[in-house]
Amino acid sequence: MEARRTARSIRIALATSLGCALLLGATQPALAYFDNYLSGSIIGTLNQKEAASLQQIVRKALNDTADNQAVTWNYPAAGRRQAIDGTVTPVATKEDKGQQCRRLKSDLKRGSATEAWSGWFCKQSSGAWKARHVAD
Repeated sequence: MEARRTARSIRIALATSLGCALLLGATQPALAYFDNYLSGSIIGTLNQKEAASLQQIVRKALNDTADNQAVTWNYPAAGRRQAIDGTVTPVATKEDKGQQCRRLKSDLKRGSATEAWSGWFCKQSSGAWKARHVAD
């Protein structure tokens, strides 16, 4: 039973990291490598327009939203693709290694599938946000 929990925790941690990278524009080789793993997830099945829309919501949450205030995201159904509903919520803000960092959590739903992730994003000197590990 413990091995099953550990494996699930590892999968969740990996999905969280990959989801964060995807949301902020990961490189093509990384996407190709993890394509099989993400293929069954909501994040992994986003098309280009859906991903761009979610990236806007993530940026809004990072730049303009107070901690514990949810930003709602709704992407309409199109053709055979079901609508996506979700929230992105900053839950903590702190400075780490001289950078402003924010922890986001997200809950997504497409049809009967649900997905939750969380991760830290830190503001770079260029103004862009980058997902990375932040010690608690």
